[in-house]
Amino acid sequence: MAIKNNPELQMLRMEVSAREAAKLQSGLSPNPEFEIEAENILGSDDLRGFSGSEITAKMSQNFLLAGKLSKSEKVAEANVSLAEWDYKEKRLEIITNVKQVFHQALSAKLLIKKNEELINISNEFLANLKKRVNAGKISPAEVSRAEIIFNSLQIELTKLQSNYHLAISELESLIYEPDFSINQLIGDLQYPLLLPGYDSLLALLENNPKLKKFESEFEKQNALLDLEEAIGVPDLTVSAGYKRSNDIGANTFLIGASIPIPLFNRNQGSIQETRIRSDQKKSEYNSIKNNLVMRLNLLYRKFNALTEIGKQLQTNSIPKAEEAFRIIKEGSLVGRFTVLDVLDAERTLFDLQNQYLNLTSEIQLVKIEIENLIAEEIN
Repeated sequence: MAIKNNPELQMLRMEVSAREAAKLQSGLSPNPEFEIEAENILGSDDLRGFSGSEITAKMSQNFLLAGKLSKSEKVAEANVSLAEWDYKEKRLEIITNVKQVFHQALSAKLLIKKNEELINISNEFLANLKKRVNAGKISPAEVSRAEIIFNSLQIELTKLQSNYHLAISELESLIYEPDFSINQLIGDLQYPLLLPGYDSLLALLENNPKLKKFESEFEKQNALLDLEEAIGVPDLTVSAGYKRSNDIGANTFLIGASIPIPLFNRNQGSIQETRIRSDQKKSEYNSIKNNLVMRLNLLYRKFNALTEIGKQLQTNSIPKAEEAFRIIKEGSLVGRFTVLDVLDAERTLFDLQNQYLNLTSEIQLVKIEIENLIAEEIN
């Protein structure tokens, strides 16, 4: 729906159609010209009325030489291809934006769920503390400290809910459908462990529309140079006609041809400009490719670094925090640990789990951006 309804994409579709129409026009030959001329009419004496008139009717046709029509059509064809690449580039950008916002919303949803679990556990723990206070087993100060921590969890949950609703609103806005609303997100944050090798990704970078469209751009520049050189060749105009001389009652036929003499203007300025523009496009291609390569390198390193941190959290930090929480919670029942020790261990465990969720989301966003660079989905 985001692709179907996006107004910028609709404009680019129309641009493709407009350039196809321009291509059709570029291949059409000039129209012939018809000319009629009357001399010696409506005069005096012998030239009164049409009696002494000479009437000439002729047709002329301009012939475009040096293949101007076909070369002009090649330029127009390259323009169509460039418009198609602009469409593909924008389409890829929209897909990437939707994926990124969806994963941000999904990440916020999962964090909300995780923090609601923590709040529920804390609620139960707080209720048990109040019972122990009433039984005189612990000080009321312990409950107050626990309530302060509980309130901070509520504030954190409110922030997460706000982030979720903002992401949902942004996702809905990308659909460009006034009556469209998202009631529920379905999905899970998958943890991508591996990327293709860097050299493989580097080779796939050539598929990026920003680079791919330069194939059409270079074709256009070559076609433009051919056209400008052809424009330097003058065109031939041929004419043929009929002449009626009423004063002597004679009919004659006329033929003629004309061609400009390229003495001063051989289109040399436009030819030179086109060559410079062609070199300019090559420099632009190298600049864009260099930026994309640097971006890919940065994202690849970032992905590997985040993945390594994720492995450490998954295999080391979180299991140890779970074990510590279990030991402290059980020990608190026999007085070996305080209430704050339990709450601190619980908060540490959930912080690590939240950190892992945030990390997984960030890894997904990096993966999506790499997919955007190579214009291909990584499975």
